[in-house]
Order: sequence, then C-alpha cells, then structure tokens
Amino acid sequence: MEVRLLGSVTARFGESEAVLRSGRARGLLAVLAWDPNQIIPDAALIDRIWDESLPRHPRAALYTLAARLRAAFAEASGDAAERERVSRRCGGYVLLAAPEDIDLHRFRSAVGQARENVWNGADAMAVRLLDGAIGMWRGAQLAGITGAWADRVRRTLDQERLSALLACAEARLRLGRHAETVPFLTGLADEHPFDEQIAGLLMVALCRSGRQGAALERYTTVRTRLVGALGVEPGASISELHRRILHGDLSPVASPGFDER
Repeated sequence: MEVRLLGSVTARFGESEAVLRSGRARGLLAVLAWDPNQIIPDAALIDRIWDESLPRHPRAALYTLAARLRAAFAEASGDAAERERVSRRCGGYVLLAAPEDIDLHRFRSAVGQARENVWNGADAMAVRLLDGAIGMWRGAQLAGITGAWADRVRRTLDQERLSALLACAEARLRLGRHAETVPFLTGLADEHPFDEQIAGLLMVALCRSGRQGAALERYTTVRTRLVGALGVEPGASISELHRRILHGDLSPVASPGFDER
C-alpha cells in the first residue's frame, strides 16, 4: 500500500487506486495517515473531518465512512484482509501502515537524512536527498479536503516544503552551483516576495554568477516592497549582505545549516 498526502489524497495497492468517492472519505484517510499506527479518538476524527458542518448523527456517519474506506481498500487490493488496515480500537480508528508507505513520512525521513549530511559536510548527498524529497510533491497538498484541520496541515506542510527548498538552495550554493541555482531561487522569490532569506540567497547566487548589478537590483526591489507595503526597512542580515556586495566583499558562504522556520 502507498498513501499519498502531498497532492490529492489517494491510497494505492500496486497499480490499483482505492476509489474514495467523497472528500470526507479522503479526509478520514488523511487524518489517519497523518499519524499512522496511532489511535485517533472518534471525537477528534469527527472534529477534523466535519469541522462545524456536523451531520445529524456524527458517530454513525463516522462508522459509515470508515466502513466505506475499509471496503475501498479491499476492492483496490483484491484482498479482504486489507480492510484491517483501518481498524476500530479503543473508541477510535487507526491506520496500520509502515511510515515508508506514506509519502509525507518518506519526505520527512529524507529531509532528516539530508540534515545529517549537511551537518557532516556532505552537501552533494544532501542535495540528492532533498531533490528526491521535493520531487514527492504532486501539487496542492490534501487537495479537495476542507476544514480547519486541513487548513492547519496545509500551512504546516507549506513551511516544511519551503524549508526543504531553502536547504537545497543553500547546499547548492555551498557546492559552488551558483548559476544553476539562480532560476530555482528566482521562482521562490516570485512566490514569496517579502521573504528576506530567499532574497538574500538569490543575491548571493547572482553575485557569484558574475551578476553583481542584478544582485544589487534585487535588494532594491525587496526594499521597495517592504517599505511600500509594510512600512519597514530590510533586516540587518540582508542589509549587511547588500553592503558587502556593493563593496565587492562577498566571502565564501558558511554552512548555515537548516532553517527550522
């Protein structure tokens, strides 16, 4: 079995995909897969799946939803025993699955391994691990699932993905892969126009690619946005970077480690 959360929520058994006919069914799968092998009480499941739009009989609706998810697993796998992956225990439900069967947990494992490689100075391996982790994302996470819990999860995942992207960019810069990192960082800067860390990394990449003027122009653009939209000046770190680039004093990038964001 493979459960995917980093995009549309699906469960696959070999080449077959479990047919989940409603967003609520996908929501139940997502909640259980977020914490595999952990019993999630009925009350928590009902709150996360239905939010404020409770059915008339919430617990009965939950039991029906779980039964449909179990049936979908059996049908997709061709094995009635796969029903038991979604088990009723101690007033709740649990998804029985190895963490590596769920893309989110594979992503987190790869990022953790990359962190260790960064600390050990193995940036090339860290980049490979991070590229693989980032490649697991297949569009908007938890697509089609609504509610406060799903929104919180999406915000958490957005931060985890951004942290991995920045860590990958930092490792590439430490490897001297400046020119090839410029488009990568330019895309991120367009997505996050007020993020000074991204702007700073892009300035470094541009400067070390022989584009000092473009690096200085990037600072001007960011400063204009911050002052115009938020009424604040850029922070000390990016301002110091601007000063160093202006004076041609950009020393090699020290390993910044992982931004926990």
